[in-house]
Amino acid sequence: MVDRGKFNHIIEGMAFVSSHYPQGDFEKSVQQVIELRDHFDIKLMLVGHFSAGKSSLLNVMIHKPNFLKEAQGPQTAIATELLYDESDSAYAYDIDGNKEIISEDKEYSPINYNHLEYRINSPVLQKLNDFTIVDTPGFDAGIEAHTKALANYIGKGSGYLMVIDQEKGGIDQTSLDFLQEISNYSRQIAVLINKCDKITKEDADNIAKAARDTLEIYDLPYSVFTISKKDRDISDKLVSIISSFKAQDAFDKVLKTQICTELVNIEKILSITSDKIYLDTFDLDADIRMYKRMEEKLSEIFETKRQEASEDIDNVVLTVISSIKGALSLQAESIVEALLAGNKVAAEAIIVETIRPVIFEAMKEISSLQIDGIVEALDFTGLVSELEQRDLTEVVLNLANNLKDIFQQGSFDTKAGGALDILDKSKHIYHAVMGIAAITTSIAAPWLEIIIIILPDIIGLLRGIFGENESDAAKRKFINNVIPQITQKLYPMVQQNVTNTTNIVLEEYQKMLNDKIEQIKKNLSEAEAKKNQKTEDFEQYKTTLKTDIEQINTLVGEMRK
Repeated sequence: MVDRGKFNHIIEGMAFVSSHYPQGDFEKSVQQVIELRDHFDIKLMLVGHFSAGKSSLLNVMIHKPNFLKEAQGPQTAIATELLYDESDSAYAYDIDGNKEIISEDKEYSPINYNHLEYRINSPVLQKLNDFTIVDTPGFDAGIEAHTKALANYIGKGSGYLMVIDQEKGGIDQTSLDFLQEISNYSRQIAVLINKCDKITKEDADNIAKAARDTLEIYDLPYSVFTISKKDRDISDKLVSIISSFKAQDAFDKVLKTQICTELVNIEKILSITSDKIYLDTFDLDADIRMYKRMEEKLSEIFETKRQEASEDIDNVVLTVISSIKGALSLQAESIVEALLAGNKVAAEAIIVETIRPVIFEAMKEISSLQIDGIVEALDFTGLVSELEQRDLTEVVLNLANNLKDIFQQGSFDTKAGGALDILDKSKHIYHAVMGIAAITTSIAAPWLEIIIIILPDIIGLLRGIFGENESDAAKRKFINNVIPQITQKLYPMVQQNVTNTTNIVLEEYQKMLNDKIEQIKKNLSEAEAKKNQKTEDFEQYKTTLKTDIEQINTLVGEMRK
């Protein structure tokens, strides 16, 4: 009985290595070896001249007279396999390898069919369970289909019984050529001098000796037997001859060859892979550089803008003060008339309502200018990918437009709906900016208190200096002396307003950019982690490749011992 598990440890080692490379198609190689191990049948082929008596010998060996057709015509002879099975069955295999059940009424031509297979519950075949007995067409029939059928088997045959009709007088040239050919594939060969019942024992022995001499001349160390289907013990004799063939050797040779072939192929592929693989972190390195550049540049841009805005506050304040002066100058006549008439409340109202829209518009203008300045400064071109550039730009522009839209709504009403409801996140910015400017009528702003405090001084300045006919002089006095005092008192408050407004807008953008910078830092951290993991995986892969190549070479060395 053939030990089919003899090389299981080699197969398991090959499977273990193959499992490391699911994309390498090595599993197919392992499966081919397993398939061969589990289903390889050792072919024992009866070969010889046409009508040498091969089929007759097999019929008597299995005790089934006329089972195989004897003395078939060359045109109908087809290779036939006999093997043991608990249940009888018969199949025909066409030239494409398709299998069909044999029909007794059908003629199977070697032109259309490769071989026939008979599975027989025969005690004799059970004894030879390690072998598949193959009855082949004569190799001298001169028919192309026969030659092709034999060619299909020659490389698969693990043992050969060459049957020679005693009438040949020994091994003729055709038989010798065939013997030399099959010797390239197997050295398990025996020669049967058949039909010896038709001659004397002495003649049979002489023919056998001549055959042995021929084999010796050509260094073919094969046994020669004289035989006849009429021998009383022919079945046992054939079983004994076939059993002398080393089935395990045949199995080992075929399986070792297949295993070595697959192992060498795997080793070559792994070695080529080991030589060619390299660590490609180009994309990750590019991402890391980009994220670092983004983080540095965004922080740098914003810090530059904050510094510019701080440096420009004084100029902005002077602009606001100048606007207040101009507005009060235009209302000077009305204010003076109210004061000269002793109507303090009216004068106060005119001053307040004159300054109010100026500061309101100034705050709107300052906020819009700060917003536009930041938007202009925050240029993401070249810092990020096109997709992230569009994302960042859209965020900046949306925030800018939302804030500017709120500022353009005028007086702030905490109960207002519409656009304000959509922009809940930005309400506190508007409230803070406009609260500082005291635009709402319900809030007493610090600058309003200043007007109330200094109003008696303004009245005192004017009273007693101007008469009823001196309104023009009073107006000049108001413009030249009073308005400067008012703006002087307002200057620190306006400066504080502008500073706070600038800071509020900048801080809101800072929050937005901080969020983005945090995301950039997260992306940077993830990219660096991916690179580290990829580097670690690469080094592990290299180590695995090296170990597996060494393991494969060890297995190959073991198989070649």
